[in-house]
Amino acid sequence: MRTRLASEDSGFTLVELLVVVLVIGVLAAIALAMFSTQKQKGQDADAKSNASALVSAVDRCYVDTGDFTACDGTGPNDELGKTNLPIGAGREQVSVTAATFNTFTVTATSAADDHFIVSQGPTSTQTHTCDAGAAGNSGGGCTDGSW
Repeated sequence: MRTRLASEDSGFTLVELLVVVLVIGVLAAIALAMFSTQKQKGQDADAKSNASALVSAVDRCYVDTGDFTACDGTGPNDELGKTNLPIGAGREQVSVTAATFNTFTVTATSAADDHFIVSQGPTSTQTHTCDAGAAGNSGGGCTDGSW
């Protein structure tokens, strides 16, 4: 004597399995797109943090020297000192890109090759500009060329 369950087919059809695989694929694609955007925002946040930290270091140096050209991180008589920042002009680095007696500009480059620039004038007023993000994308906090 056969039971009713033993006589019926059980399991999933090929179409049902394909639908499940398709749904998982769509969800994975959405998650991957969100992750890559967050990764760039994190890299840009790191660059902005480096720029702000170097601006503070240059300002502290200026208090002692009275001249931003002595605090630009270059030259044998430079007074900037150790900053523990990745100094340089490449990706994931920050540097003083211009300095005069009473003004300076700091540029930080993220791993995504976005640039975050802080310019400080003689009245200590700062301007924050950037080139991150394309066509209205906030690009890690860069909106319309400023942050």
